[in-house]
Amino acid sequence: MINDTKREIKRHEHQFAGKHHEIDYLEYEEKKSSHLIVVLSGFNGKEAQGTPARYNYMRTLQDIKINKLFIKDEVDEVPVYYMGTEGTYSYMEDVCALIEQKLSDMNISKEQLIIAGSSKGGTGALLIGLEIGAGHIISAANQLNVGTYLSTMNAKLQDMMFTKMIGHNEPAAKDIADSRFREKLLVDDTNSRIYFHGGNQDTHYRQHMVPLLRHLDDRGILYELDLRGYVGHDNVKYYFPEYFIRKVREIISSTSLERPRIEAKRDATEIEVKVNNPTEHTDWAIYVYRKDGKITKIMYNKDHIHTVPLAYDAIKSVKVFLRVNGEKKRTINYSV
Repeated sequence: MINDTKREIKRHEHQFAGKHHEIDYLEYEEKKSSHLIVVLSGFNGKEAQGTPARYNYMRTLQDIKINKLFIKDEVDEVPVYYMGTEGTYSYMEDVCALIEQKLSDMNISKEQLIIAGSSKGGTGALLIGLEIGAGHIISAANQLNVGTYLSTMNAKLQDMMFTKMIGHNEPAAKDIADSRFREKLLVDDTNSRIYFHGGNQDTHYRQHMVPLLRHLDDRGILYELDLRGYVGHDNVKYYFPEYFIRKVREIISSTSLERPRIEAKRDATEIEVKVNNPTEHTDWAIYVYRKDGKITKIMYNKDHIHTVPLAYDAIKSVKVFLRVNGEKKRTINYSV
């Protein structure tokens, strides 16, 4: 099994040369899929001994037909929580650049992007997903105050990670790390759909997830919480995969919008609405926002292609409203 896994990794592993870092990742392409899932890794438990980062949930997702990226989290074999080095967001920026390049290569919109992980990977999923504007974020047993969490680990790992991430391991490093993550995770608004998993007797749920969820509640940001009755952070590996698989299958089989195609056609503009898994009772409306402040409306219908008697250059943005069984499900606002 170990040798099989090594051969599998060798066949699919690549390296992305980012602006700041070289990032190792696995790529699996599924040409018939209109979604991309990106999985970020948690701790392997032996970082202090110099054990390299590992990819997570490869076997969990092996039977799901979807484009997949598995991205490692390490700089010089030291985890950086998908944030960066020297107190910056350098690794986050490069991971976002890698994902955006793959979205472009695969012609997949951000609305069809799923970013997922558990523990450190769950924190990374929120960090990267919120930054890039992913359509879906699946985060299990994540941390909010990362510096506080790291300060509970063994001294060698603390020194390695604080020095790499913050630039030093002085007493202030803990608060700096907490502040950097809170700055990115405690958002006031997002279009991402967020799905959380946690154990009600896991200290990570009480100490990290509850404050984050309360913040989202206060801002009116909706999310889904799969809260299970188990004790201990390590048990996430037994309870999360079932929810993870179910949620991914639900997302990729649901009726959803892709980014519309908008092209100039002489003195007019052609708009093609793209819908995944439409049902008999699915329809959509289009609002075309003009640069002169006026709005051209195409009311709910089932036609995919519409020609608007406006020059392409006269259009500021296009918004598509998706409706299923008479209930509005999703909107996409696309700037021209």
